[in-house]
Amino acid sequence: MLFANRMDQAVSVLDDVRIVKYGTTNHSDDSQMRIFFKTKALNATKTMVELHRDQKMTVKLEDGRTGSVLLAHSSLDSEGNAVGVLRMLGDLS
Repeated sequence: MLFANRMDQAVSVLDDVRIVKYGTTNHSDDSQMRIFFKTKALNATKTMVELHRDQKMTVKLEDGRTGSVLLAHSSLDSEGNAVGVLRMLGDLS
């Protein structure tokens, strides 16, 4: 799930999530992880996630890990699903 700051309700429920950690030195230590996602509805509430891409959000995974993220990219695939990338700000804990 994806939460905007100061909101108790999830702004997006991510259906498919892949976590990628870059092993190169081209990225700073606090920006080496990306979360690739796919969801049927990026906006689960009246809050439009795309309008908050420059604000820190919180991602909470099924296994209990959480972390701060920024929306780096979002678009639609050929089936009408929202797909995109969240840039991790630090590690998952």
